[in-house]
Amino acid sequence: MKRWLNKFTYTTLGLGLALTATMIAGCSESTETVSKGDKLKVYTTLAAETDFVKQIGKDHVDVVTWLPFDTNVWQWAPTLADQKNLESADIYIRNGVHVEDRWWSQTEAEMKIKNKKLLIVDASQGIEPKYKLQRLNNPDVSDEEKNKERQDPYYYLDPVNAKIEVDAIEAALEKKAPKFKDDFKKNAEDFKKQLDELDKSYQDTLSKVKHKELVSPYPAYQYMAKRYGLTYYVPTTFNSNKIPWDDQPKADALKADLAKHDFKVAFFEEEAAPRVQEFLAEFGYRSLIINPYEGAQDPAAYKTYLEVMRENLKQLELGLNKD
Repeated sequence: MKRWLNKFTYTTLGLGLALTATMIAGCSESTETVSKGDKLKVYTTLAAETDFVKQIGKDHVDVVTWLPFDTNVWQWAPTLADQKNLESADIYIRNGVHVEDRWWSQTEAEMKIKNKKLLIVDASQGIEPKYKLQRLNNPDVSDEEKNKERQDPYYYLDPVNAKIEVDAIEAALEKKAPKFKDDFKKNAEDFKKQLDELDKSYQDTLSKVKHKELVSPYPAYQYMAKRYGLTYYVPTTFNSNKIPWDDQPKADALKADLAKHDFKVAFFEEEAAPRVQEFLAEFGYRSLIINPYEGAQDPAAYKTYLEVMRENLKQLELGLNKD
């Protein structure tokens, strides 16, 4: 993915059913049901929620991720065609933490007129605490960026938070298609058991790694890091446009800064540019990839949330044990 690298929870499951009512905010309070053989039409902003819908709804849903593959989530907005498609949707699941800020108020207002039956789910409801974007704490970020006080939208990369999202999505599907309630409930429970197993795998693996600091220029992994006892650092100077190639004092200062951190491998959301790899190698570091699971997946090479998270764990285990 071609993205910016210089721009930009610990939750108790006891919240459970007490929060379900607040997790769902619709444009209409009416409950719409689907006729036999029909499927619920669901749209989501990000890929993780799409997969959660697939795992819970299975044959009872058609679901589409709005954010295209290989797209900067902070610069993207839905097209007119996207907006038109939402007019016939049953459910829209939004990330809810700044991702939709630039265009959401207008979209919501239009749907209140053009699709009064649309049920809108804020997937972030019930997720606490919500963290600030980690890069805003870095010294090389402008005061203007720091003052934006943006929260971190990547809560879904913590499997415990994912379980809270599953409860919200299950409730939404049951509200719109109550005749399939038993199916949704069973599928959700099965999926949450798999999320529990994933959580345990992360706990067991990351508790034993040599290096306890996750370093990545892409600020997507804070919730995951904090859940599993890792510290998190976002060096935005890893962006190839910021590397001080021809400024030895700045290069020395960066090297000294990196030396303060407990890592041998920096994690990128795509393969690091050759110049960045060269820069890292000069200082004795290397790079690996972990996937933030944002944009729409290629149907021909679809990967589930569980598959991506397991692949990420293997990369983390490799990188955090590197000598």
